[in-house]
Amino acid sequence: MLTQSLGLFPRTSTSSLLLRGLRFASTEARVTVKPLNSRKTLLMDTYKELMEKNPVVLFAHHNNLVKQEDAFFRSQIKELGGQMTVLRNQLFQVYLRNAHLPDPCAPTPKAEQNRIHPLLPLFKGPTAAITFPETEPAKVARLLKLLEKSSDKLFIVGAKVDGGILDVPQLHQFKTLSSKPELQSQLLGLLHLLSGAGLVKTLEAGSHSLYLTLQSHHDNIDPENKKSE
Repeated sequence: MLTQSLGLFPRTSTSSLLLRGLRFASTEARVTVKPLNSRKTLLMDTYKELMEKNPVVLFAHHNNLVKQEDAFFRSQIKELGGQMTVLRNQLFQVYLRNAHLPDPCAPTPKAEQNRIHPLLPLFKGPTAAITFPETEPAKVARLLKLLEKSSDKLFIVGAKVDGGILDVPQLHQFKTLSSKPELQSQLLGLLHLLSGAGLVKTLEAGSHSLYLTLQSHHDNIDPENKKSE
C-alpha cells in the first residue's frame, strides 16, 4: 500500500489547515484534546468542514494507486466539480464519533460519543473522500462510470448525501434522480397547474353563487313566475 509519505497523496499544507481552524476562534479559549495548533486538531477541523460544507461526500477505498493513476483520478474528479481528499482513518473515525457535538476536538466522555455512527464500518482500508458542493445526481453517475474503469483500485463503499447515509445500491438509485433545479422546476409546473385548476373552480363557484343570488332576487320581485314554475 502506498502512503502519503511516498508523495502519492499530497498533504494539506499546515498554513491552509491553520486558516481553516480560525473559524473556531472565539473570545473564550478553545479546549481540545490535542494542542490547538497540532496537526491532529487541524485535520479534525478540516474533516468537520469537509462534512458540513459539502452535501455530497462519497467514500472510496484506494488500492496501490501509482502516482500517474492518482493524478488522473484527481484530474477527472476535478473536471466533474469534485475534490478527492485522502483521509486518516482513525482520526476520521474520532471525528465521526464526535460529529454531533459543537466541537469534535473537545474532550468527550465515551458515554457521549456516537459509537454506532453508520459510516464507521466503512473505514477498513485506505480511504478517500470525494466531495461535491452541490447535490447533482448526474455528476455522481459520471463519477461511478469513471470508477468502473479503475480495476478496483478506487471504488465507492458508501456516501453521505444531504445528511442521509447511502450504501452503494442506494447510491446507484440516487444517480438516476433529477437534479434539484429540475425537481424544483417540475414542482413549480405542478403547482402552476394546480393553482390554475383551483382558479377555474373558484370562478365556477363564484359564477354559480352569483346565478343563485340573481335567481333568488328575481323570484322575490316576480313571485307569480316562481309559482308558475
